[in-house]
Order: sequence, then C-alpha cells, then structure tokens
Amino acid sequence: MVGDRDKMISKNVILDAISDKRASDIFRSVALANSNSDILITQLKLTRKQYYSRMSSLKEAGLVKRQNGRYLLTSFGKVISSAYVNLEAKIDNALTYYWKLKAIDSMDLSLGQERNKVISVLIDNQEIESVLIKEELQSSTQPIVNRTQNGQDTLVTVPNIL
Repeated sequence: MVGDRDKMISKNVILDAISDKRASDIFRSVALANSNSDILITQLKLTRKQYYSRMSSLKEAGLVKRQNGRYLLTSFGKVISSAYVNLEAKIDNALTYYWKLKAIDSMDLSLGQERNKVISVLIDNQEIESVLIKEELQSSTQPIVNRTQNGQDTLVTVPNIL
C-alpha cells in the first residue's frame, strides 16, 4: 500500500473515468453490487473489450477493485459514488427548471429587488433559488485588499451600495 500513497489521483482522472456513459453505467452497477462481469456485459450491451477497458479506467482511478472474482467499490469509490448520485440528482433538478432559468437569463434585469422577485416567482425550489440569490450577493460585493504593516494582504469584502 505504500506505493498507493505515492500515486496521487487527480480530479480529472476520476471525472474521465466516470464521465463516459458506459463507464458510468458500469460504476453504478458495481455500486449496486447486483451482477458479475458476464451479466453486466450482457445487460449493458457491451463488448468484452468495452467492458474491460472501462473497468480498467475505474480501477486506475481507485474507484473499484477486484476481490474474489467480483468487482467492488473501494472505500474511495463509495465516497465518489455518493457524490456522483448527489450530482446527478442536482443536475436532474436543475434540468426541470431549465427553461425558467433561461428566461431569467434572457431578462435584462439589473441586480437587486427586481431580479429577486422574478426568481421568487419563477423558481419554487429553495436550493436553486438560494444559488441564484447567493450569486447575486457575490456579484454585488466588491473585494478590497488591505496591506498590513508586515506586508501581508488582507481581503475585506464590502457591499457595493452605489
């Protein structure tokens, strides 16, 4: 295991491994632990080469391991799987509001009360609404950098009142 610590896995390696539709399907199936290799290949309508090349990517990313002839999620893979499920749910949720979000973007509203009212009327999802309001709050603040006597920078954020 000492060699594993020397080899850092990057976010890009993980995202590359699960971004492919077929690899994502394999990853989800392994997470559900419902099939062996032959059944997965058949169920997912993959060639053996497609299956094993994607499984190799998942293994290289540290997401799955082979144990007693079966593929299982690693502890790291379980954490990534949980995050992936949450991400998919958030994307699905955002997709249900896609046209309303496009409408908000198409309106020429300045930041402020008008925009908040439109968001509140169109978006009845608290999480999405808070993301949009938070975005506005961040846009309406202006960072100011103060330099201390010892030469270090201190960031102070002040609301843009004008």
